[in-house]
This record gives sequence, C-alpha cells and structure tokens, in this order.
Amino acid sequence: MTELVVQEGGLTLAEISAKLGASSTSTGPSIPELKMNYDGENGPMGSFYLKTGHDQAYATDGVRFRAFSNHIQFQHWGEDNSLINKSLLIVNEKKEARDQKGGFRCNVPTYDQSIAMSLEEKKKFEGRDKYRVVRGLISYTGKTSDGREITFENQPCVLKSKRKNFGPFYYDIVSKLPEGKKLWDFENILSKETKTNTHGKKYYIMHFAPQFGSPLEMDQITYDSLSYIDNLISVENADIEKHFKEAHTNNVENAQADRIDTVIQALDADVA
Repeated sequence: MTELVVQEGGLTLAEISAKLGASSTSTGPSIPELKMNYDGENGPMGSFYLKTGHDQAYATDGVRFRAFSNHIQFQHWGEDNSLINKSLLIVNEKKEARDQKGGFRCNVPTYDQSIAMSLEEKKKFEGRDKYRVVRGLISYTGKTSDGREITFENQPCVLKSKRKNFGPFYYDIVSKLPEGKKLWDFENILSKETKTNTHGKKYYIMHFAPQFGSPLEMDQITYDSLSYIDNLISVENADIEKHFKEAHTNNVENAQADRIDTVIQALDADVA
C-alpha cells in the first residue's frame, strides 16, 4: 500500500474506520441515492439505478459497489414525502440515537415493542422507520428509459435501506468481514432477490456478494474520499445535535411550565 498523506488535523485511517463503522471489529453537499426500480415504465423491475433526477440509467447486473461507511439512522417522513425528523447517524444501536425534535429514535418502536402492538397501534407510527445508511462508490453501465447507454465509474452515492432490505448488508458483508479487513478493501457485486408478499405483490431484496479475493488498494484518492465522507457525516450529526439540544431544552421548559400550571390550577380549585 502506498504511503498516505494525512492532512493537517486529519484523522488516521483507524480513526476514520471507527467513525464510519467500517471495520470487522466495529460494532452538506448531497450525493445521488442508490435505489431499486419498482416502476416498469422506467427500466427493468428490480433493477438498480442512481436517483440523479436526470439521465437515470437502470441495470440488473454488472453493478459494483464499494462501501465506505455503515450507519443506522431513524427517520420520520410525512404523508407528503417530506422529512419531519431524523436521528444521529450511529454505528450501532448501543449508541444513543438523539433526534432533531429533542427525543430519541424519532419515536420508532423497538422490535419487541412493535410485535406486541395491535394493527391499530402500529398505524400511529406510520412513516417512521429504522434505516441502514451506507455511503460509497458505485460503478455500472445501464440504460435510460429511452434506451441510451450510460456508464458510471466510481460515482459517489448513498444507499438507504429499511425493513426487509435493512439486514442484507450486515449479513452479506459485515458479518463475514475477515479479521482486519475494512469495507473499502473490496467491491461487492449487487444482485436482487424477488419475493411475493401475502397480497401477491412482488418486492425485491438487494443482496451483496463481497469480492474478498480481489482486494483493492488504499490509494490517495480513496483516502481523500473517505475523509470527505467522514466530513459529510460529521456535519450532519453536528446539525442534528444542535437541533436536539434546542428542542430538548424547549421540551423540558414546556413540561415544567405545564407542571406549574397544573399546581396553580389545583391551588385555585382548593381556594374556590
């Protein structure tokens, strides 16, 4: 491996690895989101594509993904597809998932709480989910809806997976990481698994085939990319922490005011 130039005040590779949740021992600007296609009018159903907003190219095979980070984030989305609340990006659920509204986990129930709920109770939490957020580089050649061929090579992207797609990244890659290896030491070949739910509707599971036998070099470009992603995550978490503290303080003050008001009302009732 070539000697890396660590920028002044920058993190070492080990420090970056711990913050990004990328090692085998690890329990701002926007980039395109890596997604799967569920609309047959665009491209092949279940195909992979980058949500760029234009020239979206779809591919079912030959998609290579080099992951740089692995985080968990709780998010709350409104009916109009607007983001209402989100938590810190955390490397595992032992960390406290403080959120923008001054609470924790965006009030997403735990697994045990969820299975104990009735359907009516679960409806109260619609729009709230636990996501796996993975940032990295994607490479593939795909076709647009009008048949044009486009190639992406080491394109930065972010993958946000929930529910049935939350687990495969961990089970396919993280749980199998050889000792001492990091996520960015190899690429993964993406594939889809097609399933059918109880209502007869098809859905897709994204799977990852890690290429452990074809290690990639840690060069200066890769190190700089890791530093850039680490900065993105740090900026996002700092902003969430700021909102958490402001909202949490307001929540405490409002609760205290409510308690005082209750006491005053009780005293007034006694006097009357």
